[in-house]
Order: sequence, then structure tokens, then C-alpha cells
Amino acid sequence: MNTPNNRRRKESIAKIEEIFITLLQSKELGQISVSDLCKRAGLNRTTFYENYTDIYALADSIREKTEANLADLYRDEI
Repeated sequence: MNTPNNRRRKESIAKIEEIFITLLQSKELGQISVSDLCKRAGLNRTTFYENYTDIYALADSIREKTEANLADLYRDEI
């Protein structure tokens, strides 16, 4: 993979995750649609589906990243 595409993909994922967390502050998980998320993020739905199968996969991905970050914090403490 070339570097510009990797950077662009990482930026897209970060934007999707940021908007998703923002939406979770005002809506239930089941009320968040891919269309609404993509519209707010300024991305195509294709970009979302290239990285996640659905909203629940996105939520799982964020949960896994958060758990890994917490584990790293505790590992550093030990």
C-alpha cells in the first residue's frame, strides 16, 4: 500500500470514530445510521463500508481500541 492512501484511510477512520462518539452522546446506538454519520463526517458511505461492516462493528472496534489503551496504561503502571 502506498503511504498517501494509508494516511487518508487513517484520517477517514479517525473522523468516523470522532463523529460516532459525538453522536453517541445524544443518541442510542440503534438510532445512529451510517448515512447520518457519513453526512456529518463529510465522507461517502463507501468509505465507511470499506472499514466496517455496520455501526455495531464500528462500536466493537472502538471498544477494542479503548480496552487495549487501558491495558497499556495499566501495563506501564506495573
